[in-house]
Amino acid sequence: MSKDNPVYLDYNATTPVRSEAVDAISKALALQGNPSSSHAAGRAARAVMEHARDQVAAAVCASPADIIFTSGGTEANGATLKGTNAHYLVVSAVEHDSVITGAKAATLPVHIVPVDQQGVIDLTALEQVLAREGEGGLVSVMLANNETGVIQPIRAIVDIAATYSAKVHCDAVQALGKIEVNFPDLGVDYMSISAHKIGGPKGVGALIIKAGAEVAPLVSGGGQEKGRRSGTENLPGIAGFGAAAALVPESLVRMQELQGLRDHMESELKSCASDLIIFGEEVSRLPNTTNVSMPGVTNELQLMTFDLRGLYVSAGSACSSGKVSASHVLSAMGVTDAVAGNSIRISLGWGSKADDVDQFIDAWRDVHARQTVRTAH
Repeated sequence: MSKDNPVYLDYNATTPVRSEAVDAISKALALQGNPSSSHAAGRAARAVMEHARDQVAAAVCASPADIIFTSGGTEANGATLKGTNAHYLVVSAVEHDSVITGAKAATLPVHIVPVDQQGVIDLTALEQVLAREGEGGLVSVMLANNETGVIQPIRAIVDIAATYSAKVHCDAVQALGKIEVNFPDLGVDYMSISAHKIGGPKGVGALIIKAGAEVAPLVSGGGQEKGRRSGTENLPGIAGFGAAAALVPESLVRMQELQGLRDHMESELKSCASDLIIFGEEVSRLPNTTNVSMPGVTNELQLMTFDLRGLYVSAGSACSSGKVSASHVLSAMGVTDAVAGNSIRISLGWGSKADDVDQFIDAWRDVHARQTVRTAH
């Protein structure tokens, strides 16, 4: 392996764009019309956009009328937190930065609910907050964590919220394409998804709004997207999103194989480091994700070493301008700064191969062996 032939193991940060999405983007770029124009060129552009809306809706079993295209998951999250008529917000301690920061910027009371040591939300604590604060809350909990892959009990959260007349928003950005995401079955009022996590282009996503749920316009102006997000639509991005969304069933089948590769990798790492920690190992996780702490080796040193060997992994979220910083997710799980500082995330995807995983295992063993020798001396 080398920089000339790198091994990409950072699919939770972003995925390589699928060829089907590239084709759809190219065709959309060649269209002359504005989707809002009434002439033939405009109608052709509108048809492409609505076909993509159908494809995205089908991927999550939603109605096309529920889909509002956005610039990505962060915009969809922020718009929900700021745009409902909620009296207060409730979020879990392990939410994506866009939710935690967005909640604090919403000028509403914010309540952060703890998680257990495996990273699963404390449902008792959630109910206590809702019971204390009363009706009119908005609960925002992600379906699957981007750093650990831990899956949250969304249906149970919805049932608790309903008892206190609270609405629920779900950030499903990391879950789509890895586990089944069924908008009606989850029962949430709002859900955020993003194209670039499923092989689509960067810079496009969607907010899915349950019929009857309200949200203020994301952008005011010309009335596009039923008045909820004005401005000429990103037609090439939306077309690429649709093409990638159409591949979600195929991706879910592929995830069964990837889980086998992931489990093999974890088993091999455990065999050479008895004190290794895999975060969230005891609960349901995304089948492609491992967050593991290598004793005695900082994640920054690991990332540099693996990068020099052409192995691309990460230290958690990729939304921090490329810097390695403390993980609020692991901190919320009760992980010490020292242990969290040794953690890296390996995430597989549609292009991952068994040989990629084996190359990573070999490199990880080398780094661990060198640390063992240094410690011995």
